[in-house]
Amino acid sequence: MALFDFEKAERELLQSGRRQIAGDTVRSLLDHRWVGMAVLLFVLGALLRNTTLMALTGFMLVVVSVSWLWSRRALQKVVYLRRFQHRRVFPGEEIEAQVVVENRKLLPLGWLRVEDEWPLVVGPLDESRLNAASVPDAGVLINTYTLRWNQRVRRRIPILARKRGVYAIGPAYGLSGDPFNLFERGRELASTDYLIVYPEIRPLEDLGLPMKDPLGDVSGQQRLFEDPNRIMGARDYRPEDDIRHVHWKATARTGALQTKVYEPTRSVNLVLCLNVGTYEEHWHGFWPDMLEYLVSVTASLAYWAFDQHYAVGVVANGTLAHADQPFRVLPGRSRHQLARILETLAGVSYIVTAGFATFMLEESPHLPWGATLVLVTAYMNDEIEATVIRLRDSGRRLVLLMLGKQEPPLIPGVLVHHLPIASEPPPLPDEDEGAEVDLTPRERFLRERARHDGRPS
Repeated sequence: MALFDFEKAERELLQSGRRQIAGDTVRSLLDHRWVGMAVLLFVLGALLRNTTLMALTGFMLVVVSVSWLWSRRALQKVVYLRRFQHRRVFPGEEIEAQVVVENRKLLPLGWLRVEDEWPLVVGPLDESRLNAASVPDAGVLINTYTLRWNQRVRRRIPILARKRGVYAIGPAYGLSGDPFNLFERGRELASTDYLIVYPEIRPLEDLGLPMKDPLGDVSGQQRLFEDPNRIMGARDYRPEDDIRHVHWKATARTGALQTKVYEPTRSVNLVLCLNVGTYEEHWHGFWPDMLEYLVSVTASLAYWAFDQHYAVGVVANGTLAHADQPFRVLPGRSRHQLARILETLAGVSYIVTAGFATFMLEESPHLPWGATLVLVTAYMNDEIEATVIRLRDSGRRLVLLMLGKQEPPLIPGVLVHHLPIASEPPPLPDEDEGAEVDLTPRERFLRERARHDGRPS
């Protein structure tokens, strides 16, 4: 006999929407126990010709009907709002949130219960205010009210941002009914709001980077660079010129070797290239502390570079939370650029879309040619080192930031900084456990039982 499929039933329940609560339909009125009792008493009173009993029956029917109509209009024109002091905060920052409930009609509410889902990491400062929820790492904020006609109630809630991320708050469901509590009605009162917790930004000296010229000889913003995307002419070739800058069309036209002349530019483009992978072997999962350290270092560099008037951008081989899409923020110097970068880094998840070496080779043609590429990674392997050398040989300016315990290699022409994480990595799974990934549940059970009994599997 097949077992009941709980997951399928849960999906069907979610697809069908929130279940109806007593009082939502006319059938709930006709099926109410008081209606059945009133009909029985009316028949009994008619048989006995007892007018008092028949009058009592009529009173019961009136009360039940009024209560049913009251419950149907209880949640009409009821407004539930969340107001935040700030919607973008930093870890450890406290803000104030307001929960506003308003009854915009003449019909009063004897009772109203609102259940609002909140993530624990951006929940109230007093965690005991949240009740248990069916969703992991979330709680339910429950508030009860008694509202007169056209009354508004505000409640203030201190909130603590505990961890980086983009968090959805809500939805909020309301439950109310008639004064006699015979019928109940429920509906969604508020949709989802989002709070953004930026990555932690640290001073460069706390990270171990030199405050003066941390990116090598590219930090002088007043130097003139040549933009290879903007050719202004050609001149005779000189021995010190790069052979890749030869203007072959002009050479064929003049009969003498010519080299390209580019327009100068004062802007310094900086692209932060983040490797979201925390382990070289993907089956090891991910290291949460390392991921937060990677994002924090990237955000700190972006903040410093923007303050130094760089045109800053960021790319990563990962996805964004609540989107599951890769992203690319091209270098820019607008006043909204830093906020855009920090919001993007706040939503970085642990999902890796491609190996870092492959990602950099595919992403490099989409980045400005004169930009300095700062590679932020937790580990180094032969593929990444070969990619760094290939990008260097193609004329890219590169800076490598190694954040793992492993000592980075010395690559000529590439500035390398080693900023090892302070915490230790979690224990890795055994090789035997990795070999069991492809086993069926029965095979895993038999192997575990054999281990427990001390017999070879």
